[in-house]
Amino acid sequence: MQFDIPHTLGKAEAKRRIGAGIPKLERHIPGGGTVQAHWTGDDRLAMTVTAMGQKVVVDMMVEEAVVRASVQVPMMLSMMAGAISGFVQTSAQKMLEKPADQSGPPPHA
Repeated sequence: MQFDIPHTLGKAEAKRRIGAGIPKLERHIPGGGTVQAHWTGDDRLAMTVTAMGQKVVVDMMVEEAVVRASVQVPMMLSMMAGAISGFVQTSAQKMLEKPADQSGPPPHA
């Protein structure tokens, strides 16, 4: 499955946020899983998510205004391919979201 995630961060900041968010993914994998990820080039991330004895391969290409991703789901998990791809896409979108502006005054107690 393939999808694009548009963003307004620029390539360097998008790459930084994705890199910072990867360690948090393992906490959200049902049944406990592992995430192995490494940059294979300046802008390409290769990631393998392993859970319940199955491996899901994710390839992300970070561009100036979009992250292009593909998710390869093994046959054993093919019935859950949409949900798995959705999890990857939602996770990446959250990593790319701008944090809430916290520069205003603190709320009154």
